[in-house]
Amino acid sequence: MTLPTQDPGKLAAWQNLIDEAAKETGYDCNETVESYLILTLDHFSTDNHLSSSVVALDFLLALNSFGRESGGKMRRVGDECLLLAGLFPERAARKHVSVDYFIKVGQAAYNLLTHTNFQWVYDPKLFTQLSHDFPNLIHVLQTMRNIHQKFPH
Repeated sequence: MTLPTQDPGKLAAWQNLIDEAAKETGYDCNETVESYLILTLDHFSTDNHLSSSVVALDFLLALNSFGRESGGKMRRVGDECLLLAGLFPERAARKHVSVDYFIKVGQAAYNLLTHTNFQWVYDPKLFTQLSHDFPNLIHVLQTMRNIHQKFPH
């Protein structure tokens, strides 16, 4: 199986948008968090699929999975909550839930990845920071969206 290659130009464009939005919001985005955001944005821009299901159900399904599968599902829930709240808040409105709902579920998902049963796969320090900084990251993504809407490429 071959993995898809990442377009360095597209990754650099994501990095520039994140850097500009972080600067505008005053969020100090360290290199590890920035890299995670870049790869997450790149993945979902090529995957082109954000869950249309109920996030809480996906969260419960992830909790009831085992091993690597559970971690992958939990990470996807956290990533989707981050992107839905940050880039697509209108979806939250259509689902009749607040952005705060996505923040709480996303923080919980990332926080669960810091527990010892996932530490062999996931960096607990990174996911602790992602969970803690979740509201700031949403603010960065919302600002990034606003910047992009003002100056489409």
